[in-house]
Amino acid sequence: MKQVSYFLRIVPSLLVFSALLFSCKQNGETEVENISNVDSTNVENLEIIENDLVDGDRAELLVEQKDDSKLNPAQLQIQRLLESCAKGDYASAAKTIMYRGKDTARAGKDYFRYENANEANTVKVTCDVIKAWLGSSASYEFISYKEEQTDLGLQHQVEVLFTKEKIGIERHFFILVQSPEGLLLVNMI
Repeated sequence: MKQVSYFLRIVPSLLVFSALLFSCKQNGETEVENISNVDSTNVENLEIIENDLVDGDRAELLVEQKDDSKLNPAQLQIQRLLESCAKGDYASAAKTIMYRGKDTARAGKDYFRYENANEANTVKVTCDVIKAWLGSSASYEFISYKEEQTDLGLQHQVEVLFTKEKIGIERHFFILVQSPEGLLLVNMI
């Protein structure tokens, strides 16, 4: 794995250097231009791509770039969940997921408690799935929102479209229900 990481780290640098060298040879120059003459946005984009691939920060970059000013409350709650999972903030993510365990006093009314080892495991698995969806995506969008009355109460269904780089698109539905703790995730499809 470290050999692959090194390879992914070195390739963008080699591409930039090759492009500089090629442009100098085409102009008949024998020296490489001053690096300050290179379009800095291309270099910065390559550095971002390099960091994405090496450090696995793609998920975090995606959620940081999302404009949440036009999102409804259910979509905002999903955005909070995506942000928490991308950053590995399991304690915050736990507060967005509805507890549906054996404790009948809490089931359907409370969120997961990250301090509890069994509940923490469920939160981590949920976040790992979400982080994988984000990490393999070039972007994501909130596509649709639908409300429906169910046994659990008013259900809010948020559809999120994840755009995959070479595969196309992938749709996922996040189902939320109102509880005394606010809107909480009950299912992901």
